[in-house]
Amino acid sequence: MVLSVQPAERLPWLQPAWTAYQDRLRADRLAHALLLHGPAGTGKSLLAHAMVAGLLCQQPKEGSACGQCRSCVLLNGGAHPDWFWLRPEEGKHQIKIDPVRETIRSLGFTTTISRRKVALFEPAEAMNRNAANALLKSLEEPPGDAVLILLSHNPSRLPVTIRSRCQAIAVPMPSDEVALEWLVDSVGLKREQATQALSAAGGSPLRAVAYHEQEMVPAHRELRNRLAALATGRETIPAVVSSVRDVAPDTVWLWLSTLSAERLRQSVGQGGDTRRLVRIQQMADRNRQLTRTAVREDLLLRDWLIEWTSAAQGLGK
Repeated sequence: MVLSVQPAERLPWLQPAWTAYQDRLRADRLAHALLLHGPAGTGKSLLAHAMVAGLLCQQPKEGSACGQCRSCVLLNGGAHPDWFWLRPEEGKHQIKIDPVRETIRSLGFTTTISRRKVALFEPAEAMNRNAANALLKSLEEPPGDAVLILLSHNPSRLPVTIRSRCQAIAVPMPSDEVALEWLVDSVGLKREQATQALSAAGGSPLRAVAYHEQEMVPAHRELRNRLAALATGRETIPAVVSSVRDVAPDTVWLWLSTLSAERLRQSVGQGGDTRRLVRIQQMADRNRQLTRTAVREDLLLRDWLIEWTSAAQGLGK
């Protein structure tokens, strides 16, 4: 659906990024390639699609699409000839070279309806090496009437040669205060529900909504309690592994990463080797990426829990 209102009206923490975009658009300083980056779950996709709609709209106002012109109607129906959306194929995790090459070739043609052509890469870090190299050639010799929007949850995974050729717009995670206010006032959660869901979601208000709706918050709470018990010898590693068997591996590793970070913050100033907790969090982040491979998930989790137990006991529980 074409977004004909400013995205910050739906998600208030997007206002700084949307204002930065509007300022560049108003001053005719918008680059041919934008890098929209920030943690997953901040609403970057909503922001990116609002940009796409506004850039293609025939009657935009302050960067926002009108929602009624022919361009908006076609975009809403998924049939806009000047719009290209590159994502991993269903069930896959990479954006391959062929669709990137085809998109670059199409961007060189004359526009059909809108003033410009627009391509969105979501997420940009899903491009494999060959696809990224193909895109780099387009960034070095950009087509005249095209804007490329690269949406990235982890820009460090993009080649520096691509990052350096894009105009960056950051979308940080909102503060807990802003996120809680939105969850209570706009979503309708009770304060306690919002607090627990936001904790499970690692500070992401959109993920918090999903966890609440899917009733996943109790599973997060149980994992937190079991990790605490594991550090004191009141729980076993096999029991912890079994307790998360029905939770998606990607979610499990996200929870373990955020719980490690939480334990690290609590341990700062208490003495002990907090560097181990840093390594354990990094290990959780790496293992989250490995869930997309054929590696044995239970073995990864068991090894991580062994490290967690040793580190937590070393910090005096």
